[in-house]
Amino acid sequence: MKIINILSLATIAFALEASAVTTATLSLKDGSTLKAELKTEKIACSTIFAKALGLEPTIVKSISFSGKEDEAKIELTNGDKLTASIENPSFKVSSMLGELDIPKATIRSMTLTTREGVAPGAGDGLVFHCTFDDEAAVTSPAVGHAGKLELGTIAQGRGKEGNGALLVQPRVEGAHFEFPAGTFGKEGTIEFWAKFESGKTEFSTGGDPRFLVLATSDGREFGGFEFASNDGAGNSGLCATYAGLHCFSKTGYSYMMAYSDVFKGENFNGWHEYAMVWTAQRLSAYIDGKRVSIREGTIDLPTIERLSQMSVFLDVPLNRTWGKSFNNKSAFLMDELKVYSYAREPVEL
Repeated sequence: MKIINILSLATIAFALEASAVTTATLSLKDGSTLKAELKTEKIACSTIFAKALGLEPTIVKSISFSGKEDEAKIELTNGDKLTASIENPSFKVSSMLGELDIPKATIRSMTLTTREGVAPGAGDGLVFHCTFDDEAAVTSPAVGHAGKLELGTIAQGRGKEGNGALLVQPRVEGAHFEFPAGTFGKEGTIEFWAKFESGKTEFSTGGDPRFLVLATSDGREFGGFEFASNDGAGNSGLCATYAGLHCFSKTGYSYMMAYSDVFKGENFNGWHEYAMVWTAQRLSAYIDGKRVSIREGTIDLPTIERLSQMSVFLDVPLNRTWGKSFNNKSAFLMDELKVYSYAREPVEL
């Protein structure tokens, strides 16, 4: 019988805990953004049910300040949402600019990402983050290169936290983002929140709604994410495509399909978090952190090579191949669009 050294296990556990790095992406009120390692050890706050909370940064996903004195919306990694008064006068960070103490009054929002043993900055894997709070959030995202609104509009007060959100109407491109060569590779994750605006209970063939399309700068599509009762290959449900891999939540198709079939009878209205996650051998689609479709296979290496040599467009949700009549068929709201350079699976909510 093998004897387990409890002291060694404790030492390993301590080492893992000590190696955890929390990266903060701060969106400041003057339009600036800053990515840095968070050095503040506790987030002190008060809520209606607890007057003195000391939150570990590792359990916090985001903090959005409401504009009222000290008040903020806090989202935890397990999906809990709190309205709280933040008591920290400032937040200590370590960035390329050195050690900084950022006053709370200058911060609009803060997104936190904790990973084991990963240095802050580009190495944390978050390569793009658009809040859609306003038009400036599109042209100057919290993380990543500038985008532009096409025919989409910012719906103020209609975001998942009462801020802004991108409103996309049928058969038009809502927003356009360009990524430099090499951003997309053999693994990665696209996450966003979305809410149906059509009032439908069923969806039809292809793009009902279509959330996004990925294409190289020469116009060739290699990825997408949509609801489809027929994806063109006899499959249906929530469908994702990336570099030759294709996953879907149901084999077989029909003219119409109920949203409740994908949501397993749960309420499909309201805000839900969606994600498509890929590796070299697998593509998966998630709703609210639950995997609804997966496909094992081999990623198309010539496509990956092409992605390393040219820029990539992420369109919400223009279909370049089939034209406007095959674009998105129903209105939706999108919020908090993020792209990671690693397979963030399972998705932590």
